[in-house]
Amino acid sequence: MAATFGRELVGMAVLDARGDRLGDVADLVIELLSGDVLTLLVDLESDLDPDKLPWPFEGGLLLLPVDEVERVAAQVILKR
Repeated sequence: MAATFGRELVGMAVLDARGDRLGDVADLVIELLSGDVLTLLVDLESDLDPDKLPWPFEGGLLLLPVDEVERVAAQVILKR
């Protein structure tokens, strides 16, 4: 994903492969040289326990590697 496209991701809902909402994209980690988005920082839904998810959770945000994304449309849809 290019950096210009990455800016459009902030605020998008993040859904798992079953369609369950994990939260919203709060920010991005971008590789400065290439402009590629590396990680989505997701503000989790309040009823989710981050300890039960397979991704790291730091500073109140889920660190979701971009390779976990299946597709981006009106929402970010994950592979699992």
